[in-house]
Amino acid sequence: MAHSQVWKQWRWVASIALAGTLFASQPHAGQVAARGVGATSLANDSWPYFGRDRNNTRFSPLTQVDLTNVSKLGTAWTTSLGQFQVLSESFPQVIGNTMFVTTNTDEIIALDAVTGKVKWHYASPVDFSLSTGVGGYGVSVNRGVAVMNGKAYVLTFDDKLQAITEDTGERLWQSQVANPHLGYYETMAPTAWNGLVFVGASGSQDGVRGFVAAYDANTGKQVWRFYTVPAPGTSWVPKGIHGGGGVYMPPTIDTSTGILYFGTGTPSPVLLGTERQGPNLYSDSIVAVKASTGKLLWAYQEVPHDQWSYGAASPVAIFDSTINGKKVHAVGEAGKDGHVYVLDAATGKLLFTPPAYVKVNHPTPTTKGVISCPGTIGGSPYSPIAFSPLTHAAYVGGIDLCFKITITKSAVGGERDFAGTRAPVGKAFGTLSAVDVNSGNFLWKVKMATPLVGGVSVTASHILFTSGQNGIFYAVDDRTGKIVWKANVGLATGSAPVIYSVNGTEYVAIALGGSAVTGAQHLGKLGASVMVMKLGGAPIKPLSSPGLQVAP
Repeated sequence: MAHSQVWKQWRWVASIALAGTLFASQPHAGQVAARGVGATSLANDSWPYFGRDRNNTRFSPLTQVDLTNVSKLGTAWTTSLGQFQVLSESFPQVIGNTMFVTTNTDEIIALDAVTGKVKWHYASPVDFSLSTGVGGYGVSVNRGVAVMNGKAYVLTFDDKLQAITEDTGERLWQSQVANPHLGYYETMAPTAWNGLVFVGASGSQDGVRGFVAAYDANTGKQVWRFYTVPAPGTSWVPKGIHGGGGVYMPPTIDTSTGILYFGTGTPSPVLLGTERQGPNLYSDSIVAVKASTGKLLWAYQEVPHDQWSYGAASPVAIFDSTINGKKVHAVGEAGKDGHVYVLDAATGKLLFTPPAYVKVNHPTPTTKGVISCPGTIGGSPYSPIAFSPLTHAAYVGGIDLCFKITITKSAVGGERDFAGTRAPVGKAFGTLSAVDVNSGNFLWKVKMATPLVGGVSVTASHILFTSGQNGIFYAVDDRTGKIVWKANVGLATGSAPVIYSVNGTEYVAIALGGSAVTGAQHLGKLGASVMVMKLGGAPIKPLSSPGLQVAP
């Protein structure tokens, strides 16, 4: 199927989904109340934050499922997220016995974490027509919520931040955080801490001016805003629709220091570097600001003067490294350029030469075209890493795929400030890597059959869980990289697994259905469902999409 046909069908589905969302939201703004969720639990058996803990490590201390019995995992329950949902980049959260999951049309569904039964469902009217969306093609996704003090916070595609009651799904307030008419759109899960909700915005390819902002968690009033690039017509930013530096994934809060860390997207025009001289700060950077005020503390730029769409898109993780015998509080991130960056959390100093987890080759783009590796979707487009304090390793799922990129100096495919075209070259593979955060050396690195788009999670029983675009769910020994078990779950994956326990039973959950990357590159089957596994569960059967199906 040609790319143009895929995007046309996605636009059609998005319009149908929007109609369904608007219908579902009447007459009470989409609030369907049911049983209460109860008080927020921060116990080890939950997954209360985007990355399970505040440090965003995606490390679970649970050990009931281990290397000796993981092959006995079976289905506990599955739930479809809707007939017209054709993607799922939602990262579920589990608090007590309730799972919160979002849909690509910005709905929130609260599920019983043991049975999958819907507790409540929230659907707000959302205008999906005002921005081009993920990849410039009008594709919308939602990557999750933040829960704090009885409220769930969600961002909508048309740039609204909403506060929802945690136990009933009633909307309390909403704030407009950006202007969708300028090309801004929201896909990220917010971060909530200490009475504040932190948000960023996407749209670098449309030339928007990136930012992170903090809002009062009780009122929705803006407290501060930090812009990641200068205003149009100042410093290196040309006049017109230019800027970039969008923030795509949740900021990470270090509760011990009160520092907020986040990655920033590409400068724009994206491929046409001749129109924006210099390194183009603070695009393609890991940035640290004071969480209470937004004051800049430091920024480290991964790719100065980026001309390949290599933003620092994936979320930052916090951990400790030991460098030359000295303990260093560190932050790390998998860059889209194919390297793993580990920095001193206090200063932003690079701790060691960034290892490459996929093939790397970055020639300067031309009007005749060049082959860039990884491609413009990146080695890790938004996928979170995982970190285990037991192995002192950061685990990275990668996309090994090169692209031909060509400068056109004009808008292409709906992206007003991309200034070029790109097309995949050759077959797409995946990589799964373990990087020693004390040395920067690989503990191991393996090639996977298909890209690992959604990210990885790891447990104290030395199991790394991840899922490929071929619909295969993997359990991997985190010390060796050996695949110890796998199952065909049917659908591609656009997010990472979560591990939780209720009443002494451990569950492994994954939101299935693929991502915008999956559909664009014909990598796997799309859909939108949640599959939850437990030891002794029913035989795992491949899921199929209840809505539009794009074949590989």
